[in-house]
Amino acid sequence: MQTVTLQITNKSAMKTLHELEDKNLVRIVKSPRFESPSLPGEPMDISAFQTWIKNAEKAPSISLKDAKSKWASQKKQLQRLSK
Repeated sequence: MQTVTLQITNKSAMKTLHELEDKNLVRIVKSPRFESPSLPGEPMDISAFQTWIKNAEKAPSISLKDAKSKWASQKKQLQRLSK
């Protein structure tokens, strides 16, 4: 699913969009409730996104070397479980 914000200035174009909506090919959102931060999953409003960023910045971090090491360990464990 892709979300696109458009400003329609032509009545004929709006009619065409409504026809597509009637065929369940598009969904017209009258008043968008979020600004897209381009994240996968459910839409997130901008204040929730800003809070998420602030929390991420405060969270402890690890080095790239440590992260790769942890991922390699988890990857091996997942591969053993999937056999």
